Amino acid sequence: MKKMLTAAALLALTAGCAQAQSRVYVSNDVSGTVTGYRLDTSRGTLEPIGTFPAGKKAMSSVVSPDHKMLYVSVRSQPYRVVAYHIEADGQLQKRSETPLPQSMAYLSTDRSGRFLLSASFGGDLVSINAIDGQGNVVEKPVQVVHTGKRAHAVQVDAQNRFLYVTQLGTDQLLQFRFDAGSGRVTPLDPPFINIQHEAATGPRHFVFAPARDGHGQRNMYILNEMAGNITRVTLDDQGRATAHEDVSSVSPDEDMQRGEARPLTGDDDLPPSAKPRIWQADIHITPDGRYLYATERTSSTLTSFRVDPTDGHLTRLASIKTEAQPRGFAIDNSGRFLIESGQKSDHISLYRINPADGALTLAGRYPGGDGANWVTLVEP
Repeated sequence: MKKMLTAAALLALTAGCAQAQSRVYVSNDVSGTVTGYRLDTSRGTLEPIGTFPAGKKAMSSVVSPDHKMLYVSVRSQPYRVVAYHIEADGQLQKRSETPLPQSMAYLSTDRSGRFLLSASFGGDLVSINAIDGQGNVVEKPVQVVHTGKRAHAVQVDAQNRFLYVTQLGTDQLLQFRFDAGSGRVTPLDPPFINIQHEAATGPRHFVFAPARDGHGQRNMYILNEMAGNITRVTLDDQGRATAHEDVSSVSPDEDMQRGEARPLTGDDDLPPSAKPRIWQADIHITPDGRYLYATERTSSTLTSFRVDPTDGHLTRLASIKTEAQPRGFAIDNSGRFLIESGQKSDHISLYRINPADGALTLAGRYPGGDGANWVTLVEP
């Protein structure tokens, strides 16, 4: 009996370890699929799980706070969100497809996982949809907010009290109070701040710095798609944003055009130009708040920054070449690994992050889907 119990215990332990592995899911807009991988942090490798159908122009994705569901925005008609249940072995089981009001460039959830938040670049709006007890998105929105030109990203803060939207077409950050009970938002006073220091700055994606204490100002970093910089913003206890400084995020070695870049006709294809245009894509920060990274698509570079622990000021460290036209990437909870995709590459890259200086070292390249553009991690 003792041996049987020991064997059973070992089996349970093995299953638990397998279940505790981090999963990586990459959306592929051309092939219309999601590819899955296991992240083995002990060996620094990615292992394929499988490829799962989603729909043409499968793009932004987000995992539920309880790590049970993955939501993927499909930006081909009919515009919709696909909900998958994440099995213990990392396989994705499609649960539902729910229509969305427009083509959604960005998905997130509130901190409770009760609401799906989506921003439409082409539709100039934000939609808030309830998520039911089975993890399915409810079709009728709780609220649709007409934002103005080119809403690009939407997130709530860590306390689930405030909601922010970057508006690329008007160079603004919109700010709202978020009611976690109803899912509805109301504008703050003022309802927005300007993020514009030259023509066509293009606020795109943003990240919150990890909270260092329970009070005082908090830092947010906004990646400006066409200005080639990152704006540091602080948020007070009432959720109001104040812009403080811009830090260049494009290598001085790259001869690229700032300011009035490409026409705002869409954010998926870069139009021809006599001179390369700045075309930044994604931004993420390590869980300990020490290092921040950003991608630029025209030069296919990944840039690292050191974050000052006292005031959040960014110091640019280095830019490295990465997968062609890098759209999205993610950093794991340990802060030791970064996974990056390229829309014009058939591989994804896994990097080790040096905790001493934030430097990136390529750990491996792995086959991916066609048009890889968004990376989401599911971690224990």
